[in-house]
Amino acid sequence: MVLAGTQDAGHRPGPGDPVIAGERPVACPQGPALPPNPYRALGSPYLWRASAHLATDAVMGAAGLAVLTALCVALCLIPAGLVGVPLAILAGRMLHLLGTAERQRWAAMPGLPIPPQPRPALSGPLLGSAAALARSRSSWQLVAYFGVLTPWSLVTLFGSVLVWGIPLALVLLPAYRAELPGGRASLGIIVVGDLGTALLVSALTLLLWATLAPLVVRGLLTADVLLARALLAPARDVTLAQRVEYLTESRARVVDAAEAERRRIERDLHDGAQQRLVAMSMTLGRARSRLKGSGQDAALELVDEARASAQEAIKELRDLTRGLHPPVLTDRGLDAALSAVAARLPIPVDVDVDVTPRPSTTVEGIAYFVVTEALTNVAKHARSQKAWVRIRRTTDRLAVTIGDDGVGGAEISPGGGLAGLADRVSGVDGRLRVTSPPGGPTLIEVDMQCV
Repeated sequence: MVLAGTQDAGHRPGPGDPVIAGERPVACPQGPALPPNPYRALGSPYLWRASAHLATDAVMGAAGLAVLTALCVALCLIPAGLVGVPLAILAGRMLHLLGTAERQRWAAMPGLPIPPQPRPALSGPLLGSAAALARSRSSWQLVAYFGVLTPWSLVTLFGSVLVWGIPLALVLLPAYRAELPGGRASLGIIVVGDLGTALLVSALTLLLWATLAPLVVRGLLTADVLLARALLAPARDVTLAQRVEYLTESRARVVDAAEAERRRIERDLHDGAQQRLVAMSMTLGRARSRLKGSGQDAALELVDEARASAQEAIKELRDLTRGLHPPVLTDRGLDAALSAVAARLPIPVDVDVDVTPRPSTTVEGIAYFVVTEALTNVAKHARSQKAWVRIRRTTDRLAVTIGDDGVGGAEISPGGGLAGLADRVSGVDGRLRVTSPPGGPTLIEVDMQCV
């Protein structure tokens, strides 16, 4: 039996019960994948596992009947007094525990895990827990599942006996026929009184069993899978919500990993290559001092050129590390980091930042990058006289506005710089909007999740 996904997602307490980060939501079972040829199916391990699964349906059906009976008794006791409320909550817990056990039973079938259902919060006040239990769709699904499984398990139990018990007794008839009363066995209209007839019945039974048993098991298991898919697995909208949360969390992890890698690169450049270039520039300065006045003007000129190149490389590395993740951003936050960026621009920039409490390092890094790139574009292309930056945090959102009084005409085009900023902002559930009519002014507004 084939199923997309092989992990049974964990459970996080709470009424929503989203999927735990790092675990992929599991698809619902699609049905048995036994070979269509019944004789080939006899050699498939799925046939034997499926038969064992069908035989144990009766055990889970009996347990489900006991839990549902206890739940009904508890509900009947509620009008008589509050004693029924804790009993109902206890029965609800038992119902969900039984549902977990049933999913584990399904997980024993290769490729057939059942994704968990959201559990109601049953750890608070009694009345609140009872209300959560009554409102929980998963609770009603479990009630329906075990309500249907109880009578259905009688069918699967009878089918298991029909498939395995009766054929086995007939196949072994030649071995114990002589021990029967009178040395004969009555099989309806057929009376087996000698070894030859017993062998013939055994051979015909074996042939019919090999032909029909896989078909019967396939049909019963298909119905079992449909029942589990309809009532034991989460509803489609819950599964989609779990999938959306999983993708959101996985995207956040990717963004965090990328930001962490940028910070690592910045530290490596600042503490490694940049320091070595500084040391080389100092060494060249000492070499110039020794060559000065020695008459070796050609060598002195080469040293000056090398020192100027080293200083230019140091400047470029500093600009690069500032663009990645400057140390001042980590130490003092967005206000200090963006004020330092504004001080280096050729036009006046008004920076107004109020982000208390500070957002995560990932969000800070993205906000810094967006503002830095936007101000760089303003200085290069906008022909403006001034610019401004305003950043505000409201609950769990961060609003960033960058404006200038330049010529306008900026737009988000595929492959352009603004499109790259929009893509980076979207990584933290953010949106970027550009308002830039011809003649200006230009406003770049960013709104993103602040976590």
